[in-house]
Amino acid sequence: MSDANRTPSWTRRILKITGTFLSTSMTAALAVGLVVVGSSFIADRADSVGLPDVAPPVSVTTQALTLEQGYRVARGFVGQLEAAQQADLAFEAGGTLAEVLVEEGAHVAQGAILARTDTRGLIADRAALLAARAGLEAQLELAQLTLGRQEALEKQGFAATQRFDEARISVTELTARLDQTDAQIARIDVRLDKSVLRAPFAGRIGARMADLGQTVGAGTPVLSVLEEAAPRLRVGLPADMALTLEENAQADALFGTQRYAARLVHLRPDLDPRTRTRSAVFELILTEGDTAPAFGQSGQIRLTQDVTDQGAWVPLTALREGVNGSWTVLTVDGENRAALEAVELLHSDETRAFVRGSFADGAAVIAAGPHRVVPGQSVDVLE
Repeated sequence: MSDANRTPSWTRRILKITGTFLSTSMTAALAVGLVVVGSSFIADRADSVGLPDVAPPVSVTTQALTLEQGYRVARGFVGQLEAAQQADLAFEAGGTLAEVLVEEGAHVAQGAILARTDTRGLIADRAALLAARAGLEAQLELAQLTLGRQEALEKQGFAATQRFDEARISVTELTARLDQTDAQIARIDVRLDKSVLRAPFAGRIGARMADLGQTVGAGTPVLSVLEEAAPRLRVGLPADMALTLEENAQADALFGTQRYAARLVHLRPDLDPRTRTRSAVFELILTEGDTAPAFGQSGQIRLTQDVTDQGAWVPLTALREGVNGSWTVLTVDGENRAALEAVELLHSDETRAFVRGSFADGAAVIAAGPHRVVPGQSVDVLE
C-alpha cells in the first residue's frame, strides 16, 4: 500500500477545505480592488466636470387677497316676449265677410276700422222702420189735432167725454208706437255698428283667420291685434329670488346680442305647479330708435343676487387642482417662498373665482402659472 493511500481521510478533507477558502479569498480580494479602482476613476471624472450653476428663482406676479363678507351673483332667467295686450277680434253676430281693410303685419291706430260684414239686410230693415215711423208721425199729428178739437168742444160743452178720452188715448198709443219704432231703429243701428271690427288699441295685425265672402259665425275670430307699445318678457323665478324683488325693480333683458332696459310690472302671487316658480313680467323700456324683438322670441332677464359668505376673489389662473377634486392656491411669504393653501370654490365667473380657505387677509397669491412653482420654492415677485 502506497503513502498516499495511507493518508487518513480526515486529513484529505481538511486540505480540500483549505484550498477552497484560499481560492474564494483571492477572488474577493480581486473584486474589492476593482471596486476601489473604479470608484477612484469616477470621483476623478466628477471632480474634473465641476458643480452645475444654481437655477434662478421663478418670476411670478402676485395679487393681494382681500377678505369680503359676500359676493354678488348675476343670474339669467329665460322667457318669451309677449304683447302687453293681444285680442282676437270677432263679430258678435254672424254674417258674410264683405270687407277686410288690413293685412297681416299692418300698423293700426286705436279705433281704426279693420273689417265689415254684409249689412244690406240690416239697411233694408232700417229703411222699413223709418218709413213706418214716418207713418206713425202722421197719425200722431192727426190724433193730436183731433185731441185739440175735442178738448175745445168739451170746454164749450159740445163734445161728449167719450170722444175726448178716445182722442187722448189715441195720442198716447201712437206716441208709444213711435217710441217702439225708435227703439227698433236703435237696435238695428247697434247691429250695424257691431258689423264693423275696430282696433281696440294701437298695434299691429297678427293673424288673419277669414277671407272675403266667407260666412263667419258669431264669436269666430277674424283678425288678431297685438299691442306694440311696451312689450313684455315673462319669466319664471325661484321663490326665494322673487322675494328679493321690489316694485318696479330694474333689470337687463337680453335677446341674443341686443340688450334692453326692463322693469318689473307684476309678480304673480302663486307658484306654477309644473315648474315651482313664480311668473314675473318685465316691461321693456324702449327709447327712440329702438326696435323691439318679435313677439314670441326667447329672451333672458339678468338679475343680481347678494350672497352672504366670507371669502376673497382670486383669478381663475391662480387656481390649481388638488386631490379628490379640491382646489389650492400658492401664496408668497415674507421670504419670497411659495406656500400651499387649500381653498373652497364658492362661485366663479368668466375670469375670477370667489373662494374661502386657509389663507390670511392680505396674503399675496400667485396670480398666474402656479403649476411652475412647488411649495417651499423661492420666487422672484414682479411688480
